Order: sequence, then C-alpha cells, then structure tokens
Amino acid sequence: MRIGLIADLHGNMTAVSRLEQDIHRRNLDKLWCLGDIVGKGPSSDRTFDWAAANCDVILRGNWDEGVGNRHFCNDFFYHEQLGEKRLKRLQEFPLEKHLVLSGKHIRLLHGRPVTKSIPFIHDEAASLAPLFQPDCQVVGYADCHRQGLRTLDCGLLFNTGSVGNSLGVTHIQYAILEGDEEDITAPLDFTFVNLPYDNQAAVEEVRQQPGLRYPDAFIEEITKGTYSRHLNNKEK
Repeated sequence: MRIGLIADLHGNMTAVSRLEQDIHRRNLDKLWCLGDIVGKGPSSDRTFDWAAANCDVILRGNWDEGVGNRHFCNDFFYHEQLGEKRLKRLQEFPLEKHLVLSGKHIRLLHGRPVTKSIPFIHDEAASLAPLFQPDCQVVGYADCHRQGLRTLDCGLLFNTGSVGNSLGVTHIQYAILEGDEEDITAPLDFTFVNLPYDNQAAVEEVRQQPGLRYPDAFIEEITKGTYSRHLNNKEK
C-alpha cells in the first residue's frame, strides 16, 4: 500500500496544480490530506474543490475548523469565497485517521485543533510522547509546515510538510507512506518529496485576489519561507 500524504494547501492553487502533475506519475494507491485545505492563500474555493475531488481522506485542520465555524469575523473573504456548502463540509471532516501498516499502528492528524498548540518535530520528547498514547507506534501530522522524521523512545514521528505554504524551503512538500496491510514483518517506508514550483506564478495568483487579507505576508511566506502573518486577537 502506497499512500500519498499531503497537507496545508492553504488556497495556493498554483502549488496544487504542480502537485497534481507529480502525483499522477507516481504509483499511489491512495491520496490522503491531513488538513488545512483553505485559508491564508487566495484560492480556497479551488483548493477545497480539488481536495474533495482527489483525496480519499481529508482531515480537519485548524484553519478548516476556524474558517468553517466562522471563528474570526475578519475571515469574511474566505467565507464569501467558499459559500455555505463548503463551509458546512469543513466542519464535518474527521480529526484523525488510524490504520495499520506493516504491523504498526499509525495515527494521522493535522495537529491543531486536536493539539492545543503546534507540535514541532524538534520539541522536547516528553511533550510529544502523548501523541502516541495509548498504543500507536507511528504518528504523522502537518500544521507546522516543516517536513521531518524523528525517532523517539515511544515510536516514529513524521511531518508531511506543506503543499502551499512550506516554511524554510519554498517547495511543495509532501510524504509517501508505504507498507503492507497484512505482513507484519514488511518494512515501513517513508519518502519525503520536495517539489519545486513556480512561486512567482503563485504571487500573481495572490495579486489577482485584491480582497485577500494580508496578501503581502502570504507572498513573503511563499517566496522566502519565513512566517510573516503575526496577528493579535483583535486582528483575527
């Protein structure tokens, strides 16, 4: 079983279109999304529709929940762009997916809203250990937009990276998980994909949506890989 794990599309349809080209050339059995298909970027309606049409599983991320439930009144751009049917579906996506591959119990989640804060792969091991409870050996997540794999005493932890809003490296990032559904002695393989795309075309995509809030911050993130959207509670 080869499962493509994507996350954090964030309304960046330029990146998603390039992703689609790449996954078509790979022999994937399933494509699962670990959340945050909307928000931040200019084309949340298009990335939502693409994920709904192409992903076998979509988990609910913090942006999906926040936008879907209208947590922040200033997100009206996304509310209007998505419309009522999409907003309702955002609230219905599950928070987690569990499976067994190569004899390993694997837990998949976005991060927030299951966790109270963003889990970073380099955090103290003691703060990450609860992610494996009660009986998981592998945990995969997204949320922090930084790819990685770490071995802990309690198991393997990996982050898919972000398709549309990666930090550090301004590429499309996703992961491929490969294992056997029946053979517990089979290997469990992780492939981490870093895929260049046309970042300047993504900038133009932003410029074509003048109603987007904080467009300059998003442009800086997708061109420099640095987090730039620092808001206080009133601005949210």
